[in-house]
Amino acid sequence: MARLAPVKKEQLPAEEHRFYDAITKTRGDISGPFTVLLNSADLAARVADVGAYIRFESILPVAVRTFAAIIASRALDCPFEWAAWSGQAQRAGVRDEIIDAVRERRALPSLSPEEQIVADFCQQLCSGNHHVKDATYKAAMDHFGVKGTVELAATVGYFFMIAVPLNAFEVDPNPQAQQLPI
Repeated sequence: MARLAPVKKEQLPAEEHRFYDAITKTRGDISGPFTVLLNSADLAARVADVGAYIRFESILPVAVRTFAAIIASRALDCPFEWAAWSGQAQRAGVRDEIIDAVRERRALPSLSPEEQIVADFCQQLCSGNHHVKDATYKAAMDHFGVKGTVELAATVGYFFMIAVPLNAFEVDPNPQAQQLPI
């Protein structure tokens, strides 16, 4: 059970209603991390802006973004984020065997060249010394270019940023979604 009750618009000071409205404009409702982040409404709106870019405007293919999301959510053992993004990864074309391997912390199956670059880049950022090896960096730059590589790194960072408050405030996933064993 979440440690904080969701913030309702009428609980916010009138001057902060615009932040609530900005979030619902791109997301439709207040859920997940925003149930917590709205306790700092200005922060919530700024995070929502970054999230809207990552989710809807990034130059990276949706399959790349969602693959990065599940790697990051698994690295931080974030049940809510996993439940939200594993289905999106599947719908974006990330194969079930890849999703299952990430969830179960198994070696990844045979990957396409692009998938291998994403896996290496994201897994290196999410573990060990949290740096990308030179060969992995070069492969990402060669494949995605400067802007795409920056966006890939920022995508991992965004999902880490979202996972931390979700975990700290124990925001539960939808019980019907794929669950993350912790």
